[in-house]
Amino acid sequence: MGPDHVSDGFWEVLESTRPRLSALESWLGSQPREVLEAFALAYESAAESLADFSEGVSVDGEVWSEDSTEDLCLWVVGQGRGLWTSVVVGDLPLEEAARMYLGRAPLPPDVVTPWDGEVSDPGHRGYQSPGTIVHGVYRTRFAEVLRERLGGG
Repeated sequence: MGPDHVSDGFWEVLESTRPRLSALESWLGSQPREVLEAFALAYESAAESLADFSEGVSVDGEVWSEDSTEDLCLWVVGQGRGLWTSVVVGDLPLEEAARMYLGRAPLPPDVVTPWDGEVSDPGHRGYQSPGTIVHGVYRTRFAEVLRERLGGG
């Protein structure tokens, strides 16, 4: 899949709220259920387009687990459209993005400010990344598990 399968609106939300996770939390908290579901699906689709998590990613001779590979891909998406596009089109190998994730390589100039990890609602602690905050907000607002709602159990 190319970079066009993820909507501009999704990327605009990430860019407009970055680096304050509480700003993303607030935006999600003001949106209808369908928007939260679409946001979660877009985030998941963007991450899945980077790698088959079950195959792992090889970094410095070590093959990462499925969970670690998924975490890496979610992190890449959270860094914004620029880094994600570089990986998805093949300009930047996922292995090099992994080195950035680990702090072993510098981030590109357009990824200058990491997410702060601060949330306003104590009920959202444990969901302190741009890829997981939607799940905490959804649970708080609708008393449902978003993954189950979307069919991911």
